[in-house]
Amino acid sequence: KGGKGVATYIGILTSINIIFGLVFGTIWIIVYFISKYSSLASILSSLSIPTYILLMNQNNLIFYFIMFVLIFYTHRENIKRLINKEENKTKIY
Repeated sequence: KGGKGVATYIGILTSINIIFGLVFGTIWIIVYFISKYSSLASILSSLSIPTYILLMNQNNLIFYFIMFVLIFYTHRENIKRLINKEENKTKIY
C-alpha cells in the first residue's frame, strides 16, 4: 500500500523541480538496495525532500513536510510490519 501515492508524489516533485526528483530517486535506490524494503525506501526518500529543502535554504518547506506526513500516514501498516519484522522484502528484476 502507498505505492501509488508515492509514484504520484515523485511525478509532482520532478515536474516542480528536477533536482527534487533526482534527490528522491537517488535516496530511494540507495535505501532499497541496502534494505530491500520498498516501503522503507519510500518513507526515507519522502523525508529526504524536506531535509534537502531545509539544508539548501529553499522555500515551501511546510508543503513538502506535509507531503512527507501524508506519505508516512499512508505507510503506517508497512511501518508496523517493519517494526515487527514482518514486512516482505521486494525484488526488482
